Amino acid sequence: MSRFRLPAIRLFTLAGVPVQVHGSLVALLMAAVLGAGLLAGWREALRQGLWWLLLFGAVLLHELGHLAAARLLRVPVTAVVLWPLGGFTAVRLSPGRFRAELGIALAGPSVNLLLALLIAGLGGWEGPGARWRPEVVFGWLNLLLGLFNLLPVFPMDGGRILRSALAMALGEGWGTWLALRVGQAGALGIGGLAIWQFRHQDAGGLVTMLIAMWLLGQTLQETQQLRRRERLQQIPLVPHLQPLPLAVNDRIPEPAARRLLQHSGQPILPVEEAGRWPGGLVRMRDGLRRLDLPSLDATASLGAAWLCLAQGESPGVLVLRAGRPAGWIPRERVEALARELPAGWP
Repeated sequence: MSRFRLPAIRLFTLAGVPVQVHGSLVALLMAAVLGAGLLAGWREALRQGLWWLLLFGAVLLHELGHLAAARLLRVPVTAVVLWPLGGFTAVRLSPGRFRAELGIALAGPSVNLLLALLIAGLGGWEGPGARWRPEVVFGWLNLLLGLFNLLPVFPMDGGRILRSALAMALGEGWGTWLALRVGQAGALGIGGLAIWQFRHQDAGGLVTMLIAMWLLGQTLQETQQLRRRERLQQIPLVPHLQPLPLAVNDRIPEPAARRLLQHSGQPILPVEEAGRWPGGLVRMRDGLRRLDLPSLDATASLGAAWLCLAQGESPGVLVLRAGRPAGWIPRERVEALARELPAGWP
């Protein structure tokens, strides 16, 4: 959620996942409705309010499709958020699960297209004055939203579908690179459509251009991240570790382990359980906490640590050598090393 500065408002919780609307969307909708009321009266304000409600109702159903698919595929979901450019479902997808990514990406547009077909099948698009009936408008919005999201432009669903399909065929590196290149071309194409709208004095060209600029920025940023990950894969992990000379097993009482960590100066105290090292005591800002921690072998790269940390909120990665703790690399250190690397022009 760090991409947003304004707070998000929780609408409800579904299957343990908070469904939120971002404060900037609330401000935008209020400004649109009030502006319509001041310029054209309360009837126009009501019409604008209904139109926005139908649009973001379709967006919400789209995101709930992603949520349902993620739950069926046992992929953790942290939040569903609606914001001015649509919505997103925050998932924690493990590296290499391209089939799951494909299924989750397909679910959102499928919900919209099925709703559009259902409304059409029930005859909702026929009859006198049908064009402006709420259910017809809702059907058209679902149809357009579903088709638009299938455009192969990352990070939209079509781009993710393309990336997962290419990754399964060509490998993650090449698949992601090709999908991002196609996405950049698609974003430029949408920008060309905006210029055509400007030339024909279509005010909607401004919205089209904003969407194109956002999509192009996202694809360029993702390409830079891909370059950084590739460079991190070439850097060994061991030279950047904080050593951990002390470790304990779970037979030691926790109060004694806490005292040992407080006097040791170590950032964490690994705790062995049945021959494994699933976590330990960690120094946090609010005190010492017992946490499960991801672990890697000492032969791994910084890129592997980056991928591990990307899957959750762990404060760092425990590094093992010959099955015993060899060191610790905190999240802040991995992120700082990634920032220091030149990403290169995409």
